[in-house]
Amino acid sequence: MADSIRIEGLDGVLESLADIKDVSKIERALKKACALVERSAKQKAPKGETGELARSISSRVEVDGDELVGIVFTALEYAPYVEFGTGLFAVKGGRQDVPWCYQDEKGEWHTTSGQHPQPFLGPALNENREQILKTLQEGQK
Repeated sequence: MADSIRIEGLDGVLESLADIKDVSKIERALKKACALVERSAKQKAPKGETGELARSISSRVEVDGDELVGIVFTALEYAPYVEFGTGLFAVKGGRQDVPWCYQDEKGEWHTTSGQHPQPFLGPALNENREQILKTLQEGQK
């Protein structure tokens, strides 16, 4: 029986463990940055009658291969229409055969040429860009 055990390549393993520690610091910083954007987007989102859109905004960090990805999102189907507008008012062009009519769930008819954009996610990101960069830089230290 041997008195000692020798492990070849231990230096590489220790370096890998140090990298994992650094990644966890960066991941925490990215979560913090996403939370900053999430809070801002919730404040900027139109509240409407129920505030459902603002309440639906969330964030998470995912690992995509060897990259960390921060995501601020809402799963509501109508959210892109609020952010980018519709019809004649859509940011990148929308429905042009206007006006059009639709019937709501109460059976009432409405005529519209579209909805003006009410951006909340884009501005939340843009207005916090400097703080996001600062937070991520601190996570690399």
